[in-house]
Amino acid sequence: MGKPISGIWNNRDFIKTLSKREIISKYKQSLLGKLWILIEPMGLLIVLTIVFSVFVRLPSEGLPYAPFLFVALLPWMYFNKAVSASSKVIVSNAGLIRQRNFYRPALVFIKLLSETINFGVTLIGLILVLWYYNIVPGINALYAIPILLIQIIMTLGLMLLLSSTNAYVRDVGLVTPIILRLGRYLSPIMYSYHTIPSQFQLIMAYNPLTGIFDGYRQALLHNQPPDMTLLGYSFIFSIVILIVGSITFSKLEKNFADVV
Repeated sequence: MGKPISGIWNNRDFIKTLSKREIISKYKQSLLGKLWILIEPMGLLIVLTIVFSVFVRLPSEGLPYAPFLFVALLPWMYFNKAVSASSKVIVSNAGLIRQRNFYRPALVFIKLLSETINFGVTLIGLILVLWYYNIVPGINALYAIPILLIQIIMTLGLMLLLSSTNAYVRDVGLVTPIILRLGRYLSPIMYSYHTIPSQFQLIMAYNPLTGIFDGYRQALLHNQPPDMTLLGYSFIFSIVILIVGSITFSKLEKNFADVV
């Protein structure tokens, strides 16, 4: 586990520079530039709010559907983009991978940092939505900080695992978007964990994202501590997947140059 993680500090300037460059290059030729970071989630919020509050009328824990949705949708989009992109970061940077002294985990950290920065920008949209609906987070909103840290650890672990295995088995990169698409519907994003039938709640509890998304809602919208059982499972899973991802990356990176 140590090798992929320990090099972050020594390569921090390189990682920060390339993360910034990735964000700038992504929106460089677009007319609206970095506004797209906000436009995409806000547009999706409007569409899903209309569908699930007007036509389908999903229960939303006694809250307006828009903030109920957005508090989970933004972290999901962050997770989805980072994990989805990670499967190809090794194979799409063959030139760098073949350099003898190149710190290869940097490619994963660059993608994670750039998506984390984008996520931070989208929080402006969340603040506006909460303000519009007169929702003022209380002291328990501070729980969102450790919840976010758990999510970042989980995301990093999955990114290390997927990026390294996809270098050897390209099917990983092909199946990842499919699994993520299923994950969007099997996670309490558009609906509440507490309103699904009780016989399915136990199954849903095994989804490590359940504790994270429900935790955000409890902390930011209800001013309540998160369910520590759900969040504890998410934390344990995140640590395990980080260890597995780090070990896998360390084992497989030795022959990256031969397979990409």
